[in-house]
This record gives sequence, structure tokens and C-alpha cells, in this order.
Amino acid sequence: MEGIGMKKKILGVVFLSTVILSQHVAAQDDIPTPVVSDEARVSASSEVQSPSIDSETPNGSSAPKNELQEQNDATEPSSQKPQRILRATVQVTTQAMYRLYNPNSGEHFYTANAGEAKNLILAGWYYEGVGWFAPEKSSTPVYRLYNPNAGDHHFTTLAAEKDMLTKVGWRYEGIGWYSDDAQTVKLLRAYNPNAQAGSHNYTTNGLEQALLIKAGWRDEGTAWFGSNIEPLDNQDVQLGQTYRPNTWYTVDGQKKHTDQNKNWQTGFQWISGQIYYFDSNGNMQANKTVTDRGNTYQLKTDGTLTSGNATIEKAISAGMTKVGKSPYVLGGGRTPASIAANQFDCSSFTYWMYQQAGVSQSVLGVQSATTTWTQAKVGRAVSFASMKRGDIFMMSNIGHVGLYLGGGYFIHSSPNAKFSTVYGGQAQPNVTVTGYYGGVGVSRMSDVISRDPADGKHEYTYKTWEQIQNNVVRRIVQ
Repeated sequence: MEGIGMKKKILGVVFLSTVILSQHVAAQDDIPTPVVSDEARVSASSEVQSPSIDSETPNGSSAPKNELQEQNDATEPSSQKPQRILRATVQVTTQAMYRLYNPNSGEHFYTANAGEAKNLILAGWYYEGVGWFAPEKSSTPVYRLYNPNAGDHHFTTLAAEKDMLTKVGWRYEGIGWYSDDAQTVKLLRAYNPNAQAGSHNYTTNGLEQALLIKAGWRDEGTAWFGSNIEPLDNQDVQLGQTYRPNTWYTVDGQKKHTDQNKNWQTGFQWISGQIYYFDSNGNMQANKTVTDRGNTYQLKTDGTLTSGNATIEKAISAGMTKVGKSPYVLGGGRTPASIAANQFDCSSFTYWMYQQAGVSQSVLGVQSATTTWTQAKVGRAVSFASMKRGDIFMMSNIGHVGLYLGGGYFIHSSPNAKFSTVYGGQAQPNVTVTGYYGGVGVSRMSDVISRDPADGKHEYTYKTWEQIQNNVVRRIVQ
């Protein structure tokens, strides 16, 4: 309760402190919870165009680490009001102020430190481009503070506001940057009385400010000033190209996805239970047809691949519910109790998938007696070269079976160590892990098999799944 009280006290002081600066404080206290549109979160100055990059799979909410110099404390000027200077007589050097947004807390953050900005991007913050240019030095510092209770940052030119917040528990982090003494570009400040974090927004964009005010934010006038002189070391482009691994992005209107090495993926890719296709530039394709092994598939509006056959898609959807959740159990999946315990081997799993899709025993055979050898005779035979989504195929001398998904991927239950571990939206190549007995997962045909830890005997060193296939493919659904 003590922590909650302190948090309320801190937030209350922040509200009182805003009155010191505010030029247009709203009279009413019953402002509804504001709904801020995506348009209102667009990066600031119309003179500075930030890259059109939007991460869509954010993950991280940690507060940025303080990288400010401690000597700032000793060099703070006493003057609080910006003084006009003659630009003609002073050589002005500036730094880019990078703007970031935390989708988890709703906080906007601003920093001149490109390294700090990059670390936040990698932690899951959205990079929104350059907010403005700040002089490297002036008579008016902008103080940076951090609220450890709310996980929020606050910025102000007022020493009195800084001192008051420090007394009630905020952590002073030094001078973040400086205001332009020439007062060239206004930084507009708005306050959200309903937010627990990210309660203040700073922007040079009058439209953004107007949208926030319309949504219920309080207009607090001009916070400080930026410069119109762009620095030589502006790292906007480099930061805009800082991507997290295994993440969706929209770049210049095109959907893209990174791999575990932060490179754009191309070709067929299995991501979070679906198969997508990316062109040579890494752009996701949608509402198009694509060919794999001579078979044509439709890419839906969301980019996911489909066979167009409801039974096949139902069987695959059922199988996907077991990925990473079903251990490999030799002889499992043939009784109600075993199935309820998610225990499958390879043949019982492919049987179960099509059973869930409504395919009858007359086609699949007797469940309690199903094996790879019985499944090698169901449906009709097709060649491995023309195998399509929904077909089952045999490997390892008819000792293993999987269901082909298309694009070089298949779903199966196998004892091979760690193949079922999904790494960043992709099937990870097999590695030997003592005591790990695999299970249901998705693999690439090109994944290399290490060995079978279930008995430690079956080794396929440097062999892929495709290299041990037996050219036995059965098409259950025509």
C-alpha cells in the first residue's frame, strides 16, 4: 500500500508541476480516457521524414538505461528562460533527437544517444524517426527524470519542476539535451491526465498536437525549442534499419519478416503455424498464386498459403494445435487415453490429423493397428517430385511418416532431438540434446538430422529429411 501511495503522490505532483508550464490548462476534470489514433503517433517534424518502418510483433517494456554524463549536474545554468542570441555570431552544432514509442506502456521516449535508441529498438520499442534537432549546448538545459514506480520518463526545462519531482521519488538522470536559444522550432507539450505512464508528449507537429488535444489531452504550450540545422552525424537511416530477429515489419508499405539473423526472409517460410511466400526483395506476397513442386497454391489476403481443400486444411489445423505440446511416445496415439495425454508416434499422429478432419476408418484403416507400413498403402500413390500440401510421405525405409505442408515444410511426430522446437517462427535444425525426446513439430525438408536420442543408435550425420525419403507418397484426399 505504501508503494501505491507513493505512486499516487508522484503522479499528483507531476500534474501539479504541469501547471507551472501550462499555457492552456483545461478547466474540467472529467475528461474521458483519450483514444489516440495511429495518426497521432506519427513522428514529428514535417521537415524531417522518418523511414516508414513499423514493427508489429513488439516485445519488451523495460525502461531505457541512463547513459547521460554525470558531469551535467555540475554545469547546470541557473537561468530558466531561453535567451535569444544572434545566430550570425555563433557557430551552432546540433544533434538529432531520436523518438521511440513503447507499445506496452504507451510511453514516448526521446534521446540524442543513438546507441541508447538502438538498444531500445532491439528491446521492442518502435522507432519513430527524428523528432527534432537540438543544439549541443545552450543556456537552457532540458532535464531528464525517471519514475521508478511508473516506469515513465519526464523532461523539463524548469529547475523547480525537476527539484520537486526529485523530492517525491523521481530519479534525476542529468541533462538530456538543450533547448535552442534562437527559439527556432517549437516543441509542443501535451498532458494525458488519465495515463499512468507516458503521460506527456512532445512534438513539433501541430497536427499531432491538435489530434491529441481533440482526444482529451491537455495543451501545455511550448516545452522548449529545437533547431532547424541538421547535424552531420544524424543516424536516422541506420536506426531505421535496426531490426529485431524473427519479427514482422512494414517497410514502405510492404510486409516483411526477419530471420534469426535479422535478415529479410525470402521464398517459402513457416511462421507461427502458417506458410508465407516472400519475393527476392523480402516482400510478403498476398492475393496471388505460387507454385511448389509443380502444384499451384493460393496465397490468401493475409499472405497465408492454402491448398483450397477444406479437409486438408482442417487436418493441418488440428496438427498445428499439437506443435510443441506433444512428446514422442512410441506406440502412443492409438487409444483414447493416450490421445488425451497428447502421446503420439509418427503414424498415429498423421492418422489422428485426418481423423479430426472427418476422414473415415474405411480410408485410413484401423486406428489401433496403424503403422507406417499400413499408411504406405492408404489413398493413392504419387511421386515425391509432385508431392503437394496434405500428402503423407515415408522416410527411413518406411520407418517414418510426415504430412507435407508445402514450400519444403512438413509436420510430424519424431523422437529426433529438438526438431520440434520452433525457433523464431522457423523449424530449428536438429541438434542432439540428452534426455530430450522430440515430439510434434514442423521441419524443413532440408533440415539436417543429428541422431535419435531415444536409443542413441540411429545416426544420420549430415543427412537431411529429403535425403532419407523413400519416394513413397500417398494422397489421402484427392
